[in-house]
Amino acid sequence: MLNFLDLKVHIYRIFRANYSLFVVTFIHTSVLVEKQRGEKTNCLNLRKMSFVSEVLSCAGQLEAKEIQGKVEVLGKKMKDLKLEVYEVTKGKYVDFFPQRLQTTSALIENVNKVSGDLKEAKEKIQNEVKNQLTLSKDVLTSLKGELENHKCVLVILERLVQIQDNLESSVSANRRQNYTEAASSLLKANLLLATPLEGFDDIQILQALQTECFVQKEKLIFEMTEKWKQLVTWNSNDANIQNKSRQVFQLELMSGENVLMELIGAMEVLGVLESTLKTFGNRLVSNLFKPCIVNSTATVKDSPCNVVIVTVNNEKNPVPPPPKQMYMNVMTIIQVLEDYFKNVTIQDGTNILSYIGRNVSQEILELIVKECLTPAIPHNSKDMSEFEANCIEPTRSFQGTLVNLKFILEDDNALEEFVKNIDVLFVNKKSQGILLRARELMKSELHNMVRVSDEYPLGELADKEAPSGRKSRKLELASSCQLSADTFKLPACQISVCTQQLMTLAYETLEEAISSSQDCAVQLFFAVRNMFELFCSVYPTAHQKALTLFPQMSAVFNNDCMYVSHHLSTIGHQFSKSLPQDVQATFVDMMPKIRRLGTDTMLQQLNSQKDIMMEYLQAAKGFVSVSEGSNFASTEKAVKQVLHQLQHLQKVWQEILPVNQYRRSIGTLLNTVVIEISDRVISLEDISASDASQLASLMSLIQKRAGPLMKSTNDDGDVNVTIELQRNVSKWLQFTEIVTVLNANLLEINDRWADGKGPLANELTASEVKQMIRALFQNTDRRSTILAKIR
Repeated sequence: MLNFLDLKVHIYRIFRANYSLFVVTFIHTSVLVEKQRGEKTNCLNLRKMSFVSEVLSCAGQLEAKEIQGKVEVLGKKMKDLKLEVYEVTKGKYVDFFPQRLQTTSALIENVNKVSGDLKEAKEKIQNEVKNQLTLSKDVLTSLKGELENHKCVLVILERLVQIQDNLESSVSANRRQNYTEAASSLLKANLLLATPLEGFDDIQILQALQTECFVQKEKLIFEMTEKWKQLVTWNSNDANIQNKSRQVFQLELMSGENVLMELIGAMEVLGVLESTLKTFGNRLVSNLFKPCIVNSTATVKDSPCNVVIVTVNNEKNPVPPPPKQMYMNVMTIIQVLEDYFKNVTIQDGTNILSYIGRNVSQEILELIVKECLTPAIPHNSKDMSEFEANCIEPTRSFQGTLVNLKFILEDDNALEEFVKNIDVLFVNKKSQGILLRARELMKSELHNMVRVSDEYPLGELADKEAPSGRKSRKLELASSCQLSADTFKLPACQISVCTQQLMTLAYETLEEAISSSQDCAVQLFFAVRNMFELFCSVYPTAHQKALTLFPQMSAVFNNDCMYVSHHLSTIGHQFSKSLPQDVQATFVDMMPKIRRLGTDTMLQQLNSQKDIMMEYLQAAKGFVSVSEGSNFASTEKAVKQVLHQLQHLQKVWQEILPVNQYRRSIGTLLNTVVIEISDRVISLEDISASDASQLASLMSLIQKRAGPLMKSTNDDGDVNVTIELQRNVSKWLQFTEIVTVLNANLLEINDRWADGKGPLANELTASEVKQMIRALFQNTDRRSTILAKIR
């Protein structure tokens, strides 16, 4: 392809040497034709015309001579005719000679003949002129077309020569490692090839040159890329190959400033500098900067030979380094880059380090803020002074250094914004930490329990002694309210350790809020509120299965809710005077929701236990014919299962629930049992003596076991179980009277009825008593008499 191109160029140069003379001769000839068209010397100036053109020219000259002869004859005829007209006119109007008709007619005939000759001559003259003009115009048009074609050929040949010269210049410059010149030559050749030639879109040689230009460009880019890899060398290997506990990243920058400048200039000309430096910047971030920012084990070493080595331990959860150490490591890397690229610029004068900074500075600053500075923010306000000394000042110095090196722009204030908003960031982190800690506590196990004390009117955290400031606020609040000593008294019970720690966290947060700035105090206060909102959502969801299946967990959760509500009733008032005035420091609005959450959980557990006991009692088959062997066994088993379940609940609830709530819960379940048994016994139509004896025996067993159920380990002294049964089991006296009726005769029943004023009348209706009498006793006169008295 190149040999063919050289041949074309050689032909063009020979043609161009002779073509200029031809163009000058042609232009001169055209001018003479325009100025001396009617002269005879045209034949001499047009010797290069064809033989046909000469014949036509000669024919035109002969015709012109013929016309000229005719004109001369017409001139003579006109003179003779003019003389004749004059003589006839003078003879008629001056001399008054008589005229003859023949003379006048001959004169008119002569005039008409001359007029015709004149018209014929005129037409010949016009035709001759038109033919000459047409011939001249066609000749000039043809010559002009040939001239334009030759000009186009000249333009194409000049374009080919320019492209060839640029391609040869690029190859030569590339051999000398003058990459900038080579790239510029290729760019010029590419521009020449890209400029369209009107009417010559299908020139094959241009397509071949375009392919050659593309090949040379790609070859130059490849050679520059390989040269760049020689100057900028990356190495990454494991220091300990066996367990890969450490990893080493090394960047070596080879000397060669002139070659580097040539590479940068050529890459910029060819448009590959941005992608090359972007790739280099990405490796800088991933291999050097990021390990120094996120891992405290990273160490950075540099040498005078422009070598940077970063060594880091492989850890799943690396700990970020202190800000000072991180800034020192990052600046070591940047300083090596600055020393290497300090004299290398691009066309607009921008330093290469600045150019790299534009690509990677945003990512580096985001890593610094997110992975190093934010985790370094302390969790307590008392540590903020130390944080400012070890982080704030080094951060400002670091940003100033980066701006001076032009690694970041002056308006890039990511680090400055972090410093300005450090208080807000501290509060945000503190709030997030509080909520995360609260969530962890809520999701922890409920089995670990602690007993809460009711020694103080406002309740006291049981795990440790409260701070003196908190005690003083409680006592102040208690003394300011003239209420009973039992007001806000928390009954003795057991709660989960995680709930106690949750309340401790709330108090500690509010303690810190009152000693913080106004904005910080407001956000910490609402963090505590959000913590209890989280309590309502996370706690029952995380322990849903345990709260449904285990009565113990339901009781603990109920106590937790009551315990939290108890403290929410006063915690806002304790801190309201120390918090900003625009804050409505109260938690009272959250109490009903939390209480209802605990109550609903406990009620669901009670309903579940009721269903279990009703299922046990269904095995008694309505207490019909209990004296029979199989019926007695099933009935006795059902009653004992119910009592066993109640005793099991007593074991798991008596130490957890407050005494009053425990007795109400057991009493509710026992009341369900006695109602079911009482209704079944009253509805029996026939009760034999043996059935009555067995029913009384089973019901007496319940009476015997019910008393101890009313006792709790939290009781302060002796408990009157009879009174507690009557208080917490609404149908207990009715149940007792039914047992009495089963063991009594007609006279005794009549005495207990006492005309509707006795204890039996207080618990059973007349119809119910009659029903039992008819079922227990045969139809006798005495039974009829007694039935008549009961109304």
